[in-house]
Amino acid sequence: MTRLSQLAVSKRSVTLLLAAALFVAGILAWGSLKQELLPDISFPIVTVVAPYPGAGAADVTEQVAKPIERAVSGVPGLTQLRSTSANSFAFVLAQFDYGTDLDKAVASIEANLRTTSLPNGVNPTVGAFNFNTAPVVVASVSAVGSTDLQTAADIARTEIIPELQAIPGVASAELAGGLEDRLVITLDPKKMAAAGISMQQAIGVLQANNVTIPGGELPTDEARIPVSTIGRFDSIEAIENLVVGVRTPVTTPVAPGVATCQACTSRCGPPV
Repeated sequence: MTRLSQLAVSKRSVTLLLAAALFVAGILAWGSLKQELLPDISFPIVTVVAPYPGAGAADVTEQVAKPIERAVSGVPGLTQLRSTSANSFAFVLAQFDYGTDLDKAVASIEANLRTTSLPNGVNPTVGAFNFNTAPVVVASVSAVGSTDLQTAADIARTEIIPELQAIPGVASAELAGGLEDRLVITLDPKKMAAAGISMQQAIGVLQANNVTIPGGELPTDEARIPVSTIGRFDSIEAIENLVVGVRTPVTTPVAPGVATCQACTSRCGPPV
């Protein structure tokens, strides 16, 4: 027998008291353990989303996805890099080693993207993947009886969403789906070619007139109130009245010895 065993046999009362003390301490420690139904889990994943309106999947791959991949590939700690290209959209997912500081990784990717040559109008959005932003409860609302989809969407937007947001502990409640107004603009290639207007020019005019930009700040006694300049289409007539391009009128050269009036461009014959 070892000395520890001999001591336990010879001091039975001390051994029993020590075992009881360890048992009670274990019960108390188990009761004080921190438990969470949804623990805070962080994955070392960074996503880059880059919309490129009007471009095909092949152009998105060559002009957007590949330059972003080159910008991300030089960040330390990168273990896996994947990208997905579709019409008007590019998505890049970068996975790093566990323990990597994602804030530094995001800052490095943003710095590399600022020096990357991307097409005009492409502004990538970089963000760390957060598992905690996933929805906890997903519920669907449908129309019943004579109620149409538009009425059901209005009830969900004006009544259900505010009630859910008012519940203590709810971080956010969002609504997706329902009927939404959509305007389809069909361009005539022949008329565009005759007017000398490109597809990108028409898209650029539509985007430039349907954007909200910061307009400065309004100082008050206690704080500064941000002011935004709202550019938004409120009717179809507003889109129809947009000026996409201006054609310079072609003037007919006047032959020598032919007089023209200032009020018009008609030929009035030789001067008297």
